[in-house]
Amino acid sequence: MTETALNDLCRFIHDAQKERGAAALFLRSQGSDFSEFLENQFYITDRSAVALGALPKKQSANIEPLLSAVHYLGARRKYIVSRLIDPAEAHVFYTREIIAPAIDIVQELAVFDPANNPARVSAFMSFMQWKEHVGRQRALGGYLLQNAGALSEARGLLDYIIAKQQAYERMFLSLCDEDTRVMVKALYEEHSAFQKVRTLNQALEQSTGARLLEAFDANQWFELFTEKMDRLYEIGQVLLKDMMRDAVTAPPEAKPEPEAKPQAGRAPEVISGTGDAHFERLSLLPLFAGIRPELLKDIMKFSRVHHYDKGAMIFMQGEQALRFYIVLSGWVKLYKGNVDGQESILQIVKSGDAMLETAIFSNALLPVNAQAIENTQLLSIPASIMREKLQGDQVLAMNMMSCIADRSQAMMTQFEQLTLKSVTQRVGRFLLNEMLDHGERTLNFKLPYDKSLIAGYLGMKPETFSRALQTLKEQGIDIDRNEIHLPDVFALCNYCDMETAARCERHETPECPNPDV
Repeated sequence: MTETALNDLCRFIHDAQKERGAAALFLRSQGSDFSEFLENQFYITDRSAVALGALPKKQSANIEPLLSAVHYLGARRKYIVSRLIDPAEAHVFYTREIIAPAIDIVQELAVFDPANNPARVSAFMSFMQWKEHVGRQRALGGYLLQNAGALSEARGLLDYIIAKQQAYERMFLSLCDEDTRVMVKALYEEHSAFQKVRTLNQALEQSTGARLLEAFDANQWFELFTEKMDRLYEIGQVLLKDMMRDAVTAPPEAKPEPEAKPQAGRAPEVISGTGDAHFERLSLLPLFAGIRPELLKDIMKFSRVHHYDKGAMIFMQGEQALRFYIVLSGWVKLYKGNVDGQESILQIVKSGDAMLETAIFSNALLPVNAQAIENTQLLSIPASIMREKLQGDQVLAMNMMSCIADRSQAMMTQFEQLTLKSVTQRVGRFLLNEMLDHGERTLNFKLPYDKSLIAGYLGMKPETFSRALQTLKEQGIDIDRNEIHLPDVFALCNYCDMETAARCERHETPECPNPDV
């Protein structure tokens, strides 16, 4: 049953991805191109959608919403054919409402089949995301062709999709077995589409990329990426058969096979099989404190560790919340931006913190962007795994509620700081918390990240932040670039509040200079 359902879903996803690409090109041409092809693709997608009615609805709460979205697909197509929707809206609809939920269901069915090997499931899902981002490039690039204005506005999104595509490819190749890597290598050698797309993406990273993109004919672009997508679909069928064959021949309690050695590049590692170091570290985090060791080990089977260089995008606003993230090291900026390039920093997430806990409960879209502001290591867990484990373990559920409550309190405090406190008070409180993070007797410490980021997080311009530092300097606090030198441990106590006081060992002792806080 599971094998049939996964085959049906993968066929439908492939057809919907092709329809999304054709719709983008049809709308870009104002209906002059791809009209007949698009109508034919409607029929093909509908034919593969028929099989979705037999999906095991009891195994995933996401199946019914997907079926409703597919039912609504006919009405949305009328808007496309009548050109009452722009290419960007069509792209968002197919991606968010149809394709991303279908991929999420594939993950749930594969993960919750106890006979499936977690390492093979992880490899297969990385492959599905690689293929999806190739499909998104086909659709996005299609309506950017020969449209310089649109290219300027969406170039950041295109760069992000290409980066994600390459990251998922590296991840897949690090997780799959040697036979699969040989098969993928052969495809690069035998099918020119793989080499051409790689060359195109390399050019897009350089200044020549825009000119190369403008030189493409719409049909050439679509055919190039469709050839690659079709070959990837064939690989997916092989991977699915191998995964299900293992499920038939291996007992449910079989241990994961040894982790494949990563290929060249900074491919993310899989946490499964990495020894006790990660287990001990995770067990100390507030989210996992006190839970049964076997439960944490079970979660770790499906977890991955990702490495992001400084400045790398982790996810973007509007993407499906398919994974749950915990920062293991480094710093992550959560922010919203506008078309003018301005951004509002909502949160700076540090080591040990989780990101966007509430988004995984409703399979919602991510409300913000996330970017690494220094070299960062993240743990990611499938959202479906977290939902299932939270439903079955009271301690884990209570820990999650506590984490969400702490995050809510921190956001309320941040809002209070931005609306009720002066610039100097905000900066002083920030430095006081940094001092406490470094140890309560610390007199010397460094700013954790760039001053411009601190300024943005505190709701001020960089020059305003510099003036606030100068004010603190006049109060005896020595500031040398990113180095802070305090004359004594009480130098910042005037900026203490109730939340900060709760972290201080001198609070409610004779040493405390602000006992009424």
